[in-house]
Amino acid sequence: MVKVFLVEDEKFVREGIKNEIDWNSYGFDFVGEAADGELALPLIEISKPDILITDIKMPFMDGLELGRIVKERFPDTVIIFLSGYDDFDYAQKAIHIGASEYLLKPVSKEKLISVLKKIKPIAESKRHSILRNIKADNIEFDIKKFDTSGFNKGSFKEFIINGKSQDIESYIEEYIEKMYGQLKSLIFRQYVIMDAFIESEKFLGNVDDKEELGNKFGSMEVFDEAVTDINTVKQYFLKLLEYMIDKRDQISGRQYSFLLKKAKDFVEKNYMDPEISLNSVAEYIGLSPTYFSTVFKQEAGMNFIDYLTKTRIDEAKRLLRSTDKRISDIAMEVGYRDQHYFSSSFKKYQGDTPKSYRENKNEE
Repeated sequence: MVKVFLVEDEKFVREGIKNEIDWNSYGFDFVGEAADGELALPLIEISKPDILITDIKMPFMDGLELGRIVKERFPDTVIIFLSGYDDFDYAQKAIHIGASEYLLKPVSKEKLISVLKKIKPIAESKRHSILRNIKADNIEFDIKKFDTSGFNKGSFKEFIINGKSQDIESYIEEYIEKMYGQLKSLIFRQYVIMDAFIESEKFLGNVDDKEELGNKFGSMEVFDEAVTDINTVKQYFLKLLEYMIDKRDQISGRQYSFLLKKAKDFVEKNYMDPEISLNSVAEYIGLSPTYFSTVFKQEAGMNFIDYLTKTRIDEAKRLLRSTDKRISDIAMEVGYRDQHYFSSSFKKYQGDTPKSYRENKNEE
């Protein structure tokens, strides 16, 4: 849910906005209201809204001053200014502060909902980026000030790449144990949670996958709960790694299926070339020969050379059955320069020589 806070000095306007919109049905959480900027500021610091809707002209602290302070303290907050005046100077100041919208009162329910829908993705995007800033509850810190001897920055990333589902719990136990002392510090807990999230996000190439990760593990609510104590850090790591290993395997499956199809298509179009080899196909799809060989066998259920041979022999069988071409010509046509080597491969694969295969098929 995207959190919304409203500041409006006219009570009937404030009540109208608050009560006429079914906030939850549009994916919003109405987290608070106030009659002026002075009253609003401490409530905003507690509720940390994603979107602030504020009137400009108010007593004590006006909306422009409130917006300026909120942007200083919470720069990711999206601000909608309301004004009863079509005043260019106000609009200019609002833009300077960083307003996303400047609406003239009276604002219809439909208009406000339309604007909220438009800026909701912006607010969600900013919320998910919070973990990239080493900031929490207005505390900025320099991790270099802390003893990080037990913290291996590359360890989490390495496990995402190479770890197994059955090893997640033991890995987390060891990971936590190595930095148990440092994790007693709230700031250090914030740092390691942030680092784990960012490493996970970097691993995901697909935008939709990143958005799903952000929704599950990158919101301020999840982040705030995760840093409560050492046990909540551990639970966050466990859930995050379970998610990431599952996602990694899905991605690998998609990638391997694509690579296998690409390799097979290449073989189908080029099997007649005597120069085609494991190395040339690996180079074509952008993998090392060793890795390509492993992936191909894993996905196809046979090694690459066997697949190439099968493709060539299957085509040779078709030509032997349906044409009167000489065996030496058929051998050349399916990628064999040497007729004797072709005959040897054919017999090994088919259990018969090309000549016998043709004769037997003609007799059928």
